[in-house]
Amino acid sequence: MKKIKKIIVLIIVVVCAFVYAHITKMNLIYDKTIDSSEYLSMGDIGGAEVEQNFQCRENTLDGIEVKCQILGEVSDVIVHYNLVDNESGVVVAEGEKAASEIESTKFNPFVFDTVMGCKDKSYKFVIWSENTTDTDGVSFYYQEGVEDKTGLVIDGNDTQGTMIMRTMTDRFDVETFSIVMIFAAFIYGFMKFLYKLFK
Repeated sequence: MKKIKKIIVLIIVVVCAFVYAHITKMNLIYDKTIDSSEYLSMGDIGGAEVEQNFQCRENTLDGIEVKCQILGEVSDVIVHYNLVDNESGVVVAEGEKAASEIESTKFNPFVFDTVMGCKDKSYKFVIWSENTTDTDGVSFYYQEGVEDKTGLVIDGNDTQGTMIMRTMTDRFDVETFSIVMIFAAFIYGFMKFLYKLFK
């Protein structure tokens, strides 16, 4: 009976760890060692397109997170974005987001339907705003320096920088699962030790 209870508890722990380990995995395309105080704002770019080329590290893509800046009043501004396969030139995903939903100086998600077969492929993330004015709009942050296998274009001009951007992939993460299982095993061992100590 005790063995059956232990097996049931183990199954519950494994299932919980498995569910918990389904996360949104972030992959940075910028240099994480650069202090955020050194990030640069693109400033007032109006409705100009910003294009960031990058190589995908995951098998799938579910969205892009970008560090944004709100300028003025943006209640009427809509941000449009799409993902282009650089090899074929085809738009493989697209979407839009109300600028009023964007948090200034924070990372903001721009999600789309899952794109499959992305591993090691080159993509271009294109983002622009609609209904901007001379004082109202959305800007984005970038760092100085071009990271490996990336390229930044602002309003048609090649820019020596890299967008503060990271890819989003919803998937099972082995590392997270392993950490949860190790933690559960540690708790079990510690409780067993305490039980024997005070028995």
